[in-house]
Amino acid sequence: MPVLIDPTTARGDAQGGTAADGSARTALCWNLRRNIAMTPHLFMLHTGAAAGLSCAIGIGFWVAGYPMVFGFCVLQALALAAAVIHHVIHALDGEQVVLTGQTLEVHTTRGLHSTTVCLNPCWTRLECSADADPPLLRSGRTRVPVAVYLADAQRRRFAADFNRVLAGTQTPANPR
Repeated sequence: MPVLIDPTTARGDAQGGTAADGSARTALCWNLRRNIAMTPHLFMLHTGAAAGLSCAIGIGFWVAGYPMVFGFCVLQALALAAAVIHHVIHALDGEQVVLTGQTLEVHTTRGLHSTTVCLNPCWTRLECSADADPPLLRSGRTRVPVAVYLADAQRRRFAADFNRVLAGTQTPANPR
């Protein structure tokens, strides 16, 4: 599940680069995003067709002498447009977890707001609860929910993989 980032093409110091001894560092990256199955073009085509069909039915009722039905069809199309705008704003919600040497970065996107939290992997643990709550990355007082938009099976797979990789960075035998 993690993606190995090539240090020569990675952006920024947190995702790749050279260590103090001159050797290249590699970064592991987990992209925990929503699963959107439709392309934006197809999504807009389907929602436009739904709004157009509703307005066509409303025009038919207006011609038949019931203009109030057209008004409700227009309100329905406006509600659909508001839902589309909400979907567009939140289409890229999720987290990106990047583990590089002695740095663990969590880039979180929620709508138009993005945050980045830097943690020390030696003091960080992933806590998974038995209920439907998302796993939490904890480091001291800092708590960051991750894998919010993943299904339960994907969360368990991420947690197992992440804990395995994190345990490898926390062992004293691992040279830094």
